[in-house]
Amino acid sequence: MTASLLYFSFIGHYIADSLSHASFAWALISFLTVVAIGFFSASLVKIAGATDLNTKKIENDLIVSFRLAIFLGVIIVVIIAVIGTSASRSITNDSELEALIALFTLSLSIPALYLQIVIFNFFNATKKTIYEVIYTWSFNATLASACIILVTTNTNFNFIHFAFIYSGLRLVFTCLALALFDLRIRQHIFHFSHSQPIPKTTYVNYFVNGLPMAICFGGESLLYFIFPFISKTIGDTSLSAYQASLHFLSFVYMISIGVGNATGIGVARYYGLKDFNSLRATYSQGIMFGLFILLPILVACFFLKEEISIIYSSDTTTRRLIEDNILISIPFLLFEYIYVVTRMTLRSMGDFWVPTLMTILSLNILGLILSTGLLSLHDYSVSSLFVTLVFCSLFLMLILLWRLGHVLKK
Repeated sequence: MTASLLYFSFIGHYIADSLSHASFAWALISFLTVVAIGFFSASLVKIAGATDLNTKKIENDLIVSFRLAIFLGVIIVVIIAVIGTSASRSITNDSELEALIALFTLSLSIPALYLQIVIFNFFNATKKTIYEVIYTWSFNATLASACIILVTTNTNFNFIHFAFIYSGLRLVFTCLALALFDLRIRQHIFHFSHSQPIPKTTYVNYFVNGLPMAICFGGESLLYFIFPFISKTIGDTSLSAYQASLHFLSFVYMISIGVGNATGIGVARYYGLKDFNSLRATYSQGIMFGLFILLPILVACFFLKEEISIIYSSDTTTRRLIEDNILISIPFLLFEYIYVVTRMTLRSMGDFWVPTLMTILSLNILGLILSTGLLSLHDYSVSSLFVTLVFCSLFLMLILLWRLGHVLKK
């Protein structure tokens, strides 16, 4: 998320004419990445709950993860290239053509991102989280340095150049992460090899296990992917303000993801042991720990909204919209945190499909109905979209809490 903050801030201040194109490109890349996080999370839970990693089952699961990460990533790049080539034939505007090329260039980072997810799922599940911390902040520092060099050297650059730099750095750092994985994996799986044959049934089972969370993550992100198109109909300023506001909310969302994954890893172990008292205690501790981190951020959203908005844009109108959106979204961040931790807890207990359907119902179906109603009958502005998120997240939080209580009673 810090890398994406650098992305938006750099483009918003130094390639401002490309901000709307950059927003759409990032929305697509983010959506595809979030779906992959959900898809590969099944492997994270499986490794976290294993009492012995040196087994054929875990080894095959890891190999399939790597192969699917590369295969799916390359397929997406090819699809974007084909669609982009077809669309370019009817484009006469140089700006739109540049946007397509930049989107393709940015999409080259997807295979690297998918591999990154697989590698650090393993390290995080085995409690080697320090590796991802070092990786993430090394990448951030390198990307920030590249931005500084572009600015200080007065280089003539555009969005395509920046997208190429971003994707190139992703590929380089993922190669480094893969080298680290190969160096450490045999401490856990003694005869691990990427090239060994895998039964077809293993691939089928992997898809069956990963699909519910991929659909859930995709279902949740789909609403955020649709909203930029709605914002575009309101105006370019609304689109920029929506994407900047959403990025800030996504930045805070990483707290929910981090605490949710940590809670889920603990819950998976206790669920496997049928120790339900410890399971309940782990869930409660996860909720309280995250709220301790989150509450100061919510206070900062109220008092420092102007300082937050200036990070993304120097345009006064855009900044005012961002500030309004952040203020509206304070309850959303609280509700979102609780439902994310609760949903991850349910997944770690083997409850996949019901939370998935609850998420799709709350965010996509209810979200589109509410947003359409608010835009038509109340206020045709980007603020209506964030009011929608507040009500949807509240509803989803309540039904997931009910579901957790129901499952624990059983």
